[in-house]
Amino acid sequence: MNWLQFSLITIALYSIHDITLKHLAGSVNSTLASVLINGSAAIVLLIYLLTQTSTGKISLGTPLWSPTSLFLLVAGASLGIATITFMNAFASDGQLSIAVPVVYAGVITLCLIVGVVFFKETIHWKQMIGAGLAIAGIYLMSASK
Repeated sequence: MNWLQFSLITIALYSIHDITLKHLAGSVNSTLASVLINGSAAIVLLIYLLTQTSTGKISLGTPLWSPTSLFLLVAGASLGIATITFMNAFASDGQLSIAVPVVYAGVITLCLIVGVVFFKETIHWKQMIGAGLAIAGIYLMSASK
């Protein structure tokens, strides 16, 4: 599979995640929900890891307490906290049709900036226009009626 196919699957899975958060917001404690969501994700990932390592398709390769592991822990903590804050946004009358596009447009914009500044990635003028449209979209989507 190529990057676009993986991306389309990711879109579907994140959509299920976000719709579920909206559905449960306000009816379950957001911290408990985050624990259960991320705990179930950890179980799925452990099963996948065990099957891949037992068949020799991948090796662990990274020591448990390496600088790489620290970044992985930060990413995991960010995901857990983001789940809580997303549920709280929905529980605070955030609409699925507005909150999700605003969040993802913000992620797009921030990652574009980080990619250019810290990872020295080059971007085309069309991508800059896209980032500008994403920022405009955040404003338009979050502005009061």
